[in-house]
Amino acid sequence: MPGSVTSVFGGPDDFHAALREDGVLSLLVTGNGPFRARLTQVALDHMHLSTGDEHLSRIAFVGVPADTLLVSLPIGDRPGPIWGGVETQASELMTFGPGQRIHTRTTGPCRWGAIRLSSEDLAEYGRALSGAEFALPAIARWRPRRAALRQLRHFHHAAIRTAESRLAALANSQTAHGVPGAGNHFAGGSSIAPTNSTR
Repeated sequence: MPGSVTSVFGGPDDFHAALREDGVLSLLVTGNGPFRARLTQVALDHMHLSTGDEHLSRIAFVGVPADTLLVSLPIGDRPGPIWGGVETQASELMTFGPGQRIHTRTTGPCRWGAIRLSSEDLAEYGRALSGAEFALPAIARWRPRRAALRQLRHFHHAAIRTAESRLAALANSQTAHGVPGAGNHFAGGSSIAPTNSTR
């Protein structure tokens, strides 16, 4: 069911719990200082988009679900995660096939984007576009044409921004009307959790 969630975290345990559906099996913060992270997740009919903004370095172990393809995108001007020791540049993206397990780490403040979709759907789309069998390697680093990557990043950003704007408008509207619990949950598959590690 389509919906979206924007969460702000003051502790790593709740952040890790929010990332479990994306395949994050474990997470260890390695940086010093207060933990802060923001996560927006958008569920569409055949695809899940997410973006994270983290302020401390960390290590995580990711297990891609069995029927899923994970795409890691560069977002903004902050460095992205390092996947299995491979640093990606702003002009690159990484894909991880179904069932893959990999370590990822950050070295400080980090912004990242991710897309999860059915590996079967992607194979079908690839066949339809190319007229031939379409298969991705288990783990791959890609340097797409600049225009294609810019367009993918634009669509990802637009979906995330729309979800965040909609949730912020709902939060402001509900708060202005004095609704108990405003700013926490809304109907229609959307929620926002703006404070203290609450999701």
